[in-house]
Amino acid sequence: MTKELDFLIKIVKSASELITEEFEVKSKDDNGDLVTNFDYEVEQFIINEIKKEYPDFKIVSEEFNASEGLTDNCFTIDPIDGTINFAHNVPLWAIQVACIKNGKTCAAVIYLPKLNELYYADENGAFLNDKKISVNEMSVDRGLYTVEGPGNILGEYKMRNINRNYRDFHCAAVNFAFVASGRLSATNFVWDTLWDYIPGQFLVEQAGGVIYNDTKMHIAANSEEFLKEMLNNSSIESDKKLTIIKK
Repeated sequence: MTKELDFLIKIVKSASELITEEFEVKSKDDNGDLVTNFDYEVEQFIINEIKKEYPDFKIVSEEFNASEGLTDNCFTIDPIDGTINFAHNVPLWAIQVACIKNGKTCAAVIYLPKLNELYYADENGAFLNDKKISVNEMSVDRGLYTVEGPGNILGEYKMRNINRNYRDFHCAAVNFAFVASGRLSATNFVWDTLWDYIPGQFLVEQAGGVIYNDTKMHIAANSEEFLKEMLNNSSIESDKKLTIIKK
C-alpha cells in the first residue's frame, strides 16, 4: 500500500467517526438538494488533516472549495456523497477522497460506513475490505447499469431500449464502487462535479475496467463494448469522439 493510500484510509475512517444519528438538514438550493451539518464537519476535518500532511497540495471539495480546478498535486473530497440517502436513513451513501500527484490520480478511497464497506485503490489494484476486486464480464444486454446526475434522463430512456436492467442508487460513489466490485457493469455520471467521479473512476480503472470523460459525461464500465453503448445512448451529441481510457 502506498503512503498516499494509507493516509487516505486513515483520515476517511477517522472522519466517519464524527457522524452520529443526530444531524441537522437544510436545503442546499431550490432543486431539492440537501446538506447536513456533517457534510461541513467531515469535509473540514479532512481538509485540516490534508493540510497538516500535504501543505503544498490544492484541495477541490464540494462544500468549501467547489470552484477550484484540478492541479498536478491536489486532493478531491466529497464528505457525504448521497446526502439525500443519508438524510432519509438509506444506507447508500459514502465518504470519498482521491489524491492526484504529479498530474495523475494515485490513490482513492470510497467508504460506505453503514454497509461496513471500504473500497480503496492505488497502483497495486483495487480492494474491498482488504480483498482484491475486479469488474465483471457481463455483456451489454445482461449487466446492471446506472445513469446518475442532473442530466440522467436521456441516458436512462435510451439505454432501456437496449437493456432494461437499470438501477438508481442516487449516489455516484456507490455506483462506481459497485462497478469496480462487479455488482454493476457500468455507470454514467452525467454532470461535472470532480469530487463525484474522480475517486470512483480510478477505483474502476484499477479493478480492470475502462473509463471515458467529456463535458458532463463520465462513464466507467467493465468493457469497451459496454462503455460504447453507454456513450452512444446517453449523449444528445452525435459526433462525440470516443477516447477510452483503460489501465
